[in-house]
Amino acid sequence: MKKLSRLTLRNINGAIASICDGCPTHIKYGPGMEYTGTCENYFALPDYCRDKHCVRVSRSCFGDW
Repeated sequence: MKKLSRLTLRNINGAIASICDGCPTHIKYGPGMEYTGTCENYFALPDYCRDKHCVRVSRSCFGDW
């Protein structure tokens, strides 16, 4: 196995961040006062924002736990 330099790692992390371009990564979705978006807002997002785990969402949006 070859060790990766910090420069290489930084470039890899930057590439991953570009996957979420256009997604509202600053909003947390869920029920309650501590969330800035609702579960309905989360499910209205484009599939690529939800599928790539670009946004934070509460488990409560997916049913009763």
